[in-house]
Amino acid sequence: MKILALLANILLVCYAFPVQSQSPYILNGSATQTSCNCYVLTQDVTFTSGTAWNKNKINLNQSFNYVFDVFLGCNTDGADGIGFILQTKGTNLGANGQGIGFKGISPSLGVIIDTYQNYDENDPPYDHVAIQMNGVSDHNSPNNLAGPVTVLPNVNNIKDCKWHLFRINWDATTKHLEISVDNQYRLSIDKDLVNDIFGGDPEVLWGFAGSTGGSHNLQQFCAALRPEFGFTSQQIYCEGTPVTFTDNSSSFGTITRWWWDFGDGTQSSVAQPAPHDYPAAGNYTVKLVIQDNSGCISDTLKSPFTLGSYPKVDFGPAPYCLGANQSMTDETQVTVGTPATWSWQWDDGTSSTGSSPAPPYTQPGPHAVALTVTTTQGCSSSATKTVLFSETPDITATGSNVCLGVATDFSSTNETPGIAISKYVWKFGDGQMGMGQSLQHQYADTGLYQATMYGLSSEGCASPVVPVPVKVNNVYAQAGKDTIIAVGQPLQLRAGWTQPGVTYHWQPATGLSDPYSDHPVAYLQSDQTYGLTLTSPEGCTATDFIHIKVYTGPEFYVPNAFTPNNDGRNDVFRAIAPGVQHLDFFCVWNRWGQLVFKSTDLPGGWDGTVRGQPAPADTYVWMVEGVDYLGRRFSRKGTVTLIR
Repeated sequence: MKILALLANILLVCYAFPVQSQSPYILNGSATQTSCNCYVLTQDVTFTSGTAWNKNKINLNQSFNYVFDVFLGCNTDGADGIGFILQTKGTNLGANGQGIGFKGISPSLGVIIDTYQNYDENDPPYDHVAIQMNGVSDHNSPNNLAGPVTVLPNVNNIKDCKWHLFRINWDATTKHLEISVDNQYRLSIDKDLVNDIFGGDPEVLWGFAGSTGGSHNLQQFCAALRPEFGFTSQQIYCEGTPVTFTDNSSSFGTITRWWWDFGDGTQSSVAQPAPHDYPAAGNYTVKLVIQDNSGCISDTLKSPFTLGSYPKVDFGPAPYCLGANQSMTDETQVTVGTPATWSWQWDDGTSSTGSSPAPPYTQPGPHAVALTVTTTQGCSSSATKTVLFSETPDITATGSNVCLGVATDFSSTNETPGIAISKYVWKFGDGQMGMGQSLQHQYADTGLYQATMYGLSSEGCASPVVPVPVKVNNVYAQAGKDTIIAVGQPLQLRAGWTQPGVTYHWQPATGLSDPYSDHPVAYLQSDQTYGLTLTSPEGCTATDFIHIKVYTGPEFYVPNAFTPNNDGRNDVFRAIAPGVQHLDFFCVWNRWGQLVFKSTDLPGGWDGTVRGQPAPADTYVWMVEGVDYLGRRFSRKGTVTLIR
């Protein structure tokens, strides 16, 4: 359906506006016609020129307001420019290079847009426009009537790949010629053109000339046919309000036809459409096409237009909590459009603007607040509400550090007794929450938890959030593996788990260098069992034991028989080596001198197998050698019986 509608619109334009193909201009040089009202003077090539002279002279005793679109190219270093020229010499004139097709034509008047700096003509370093006469393009000549000035205010380069509106306005009564570009005044002269330039002949030829030299650009002009529309002054664009569109189109000739499409399926073909009622608020695309008296049809102007909806005004907060660093908040909803201005009225007679102002109240109590919201489309709505301004409570809170498995005690205190608290809200830092002024919570693991809490007053104001960090700790006593030593051999004890703040206590203190150290040294004469107790700052305790067997030594104690039958008793043949810190080797041979076992580890041990198979019951020879804790090397040897 959309495609059919588009085709219908195209057909409407084609049938309503028949195209006139005959050109009103005589073209010379490189000039070519590209559309009904547009012409290329020069292609983007070097040393070329083109002119377009209108077939109909103009009478300078009559005023005219000519509007053209000009295009100076996309090559920012290109040249040379174009000129609007009045002359009486003929319709086959023109030249390339810096003269821009104007140089040497006399009598003449030229409005020259020059895009190249020629030093011998005293050109400024920027693209410029000037009014000159009698084919003289030197700006220091008396024939330079006005300018040069920048083509656009504060724009040095007009070769910007854009079309610009070029207006030449002649008032025959006041003899005033005024030039504007893009509707911005650029320069003017007051001069009797008929008598001062053209010898009393008011009938002159007119047209455009353009040229390139060593530098070049695509240079074009169009007899302006530019659709444009606006709105009546102080128009609001809101649902339910008729919209009045005004035609502001620019045209070289007289506009004879209009085609409007208002974007809601409604069209019009008059210059000034009647105020239009849209069916609903929304975003529409308005189109306008115009035709002039030469039969040329403009491009289609497509302009987005928003018909706004009226705001549904709402605001907060409720309540407003004094002392909580709050501001008023706009909660207005607009279906179509954007809020642009806010006007707040307080019941003390003052007012504020902006979407989130601070109200003027410092004492608690109800106040009437009014808000008016206006959208960018001018749609306004208002609402008035009674807002309760309430005091903000102040709460303090604590939490106990505990041992794992013990619940943490949390408690809070209302420091503002005059404000009733309806809720105490806790977040324990482990994803769990709780309610209550005092409560307990048990954590599943050790760690430092960043708990928080806040209180909510009976009027709905929340206190500042209070951080309550709590620590859940635990201790792990690790006294070490049971071991053997020689009589008098120093034994370095060491707690296998340490943490700052934890205390250590070895019991009994017999033979210890420091029973409260985490790494005391023991000197023993007999077997001893020590208990290690750890205590954390939270009171967490744990105890572990180490059993120490003391032998006369240093020595190797080796049994004379073993029974590797996997009954858990005497299954492994090993050497007990009190006082030996390093084992060189522990070897076992069979009766034929074959090595059946070797180890360099303490305690080591032979399980009675050879290459994974049970060794036969027999008597075997062993030898052991090592270094004691004093650095002395010694060895022992003997026999052992394997019993099966």
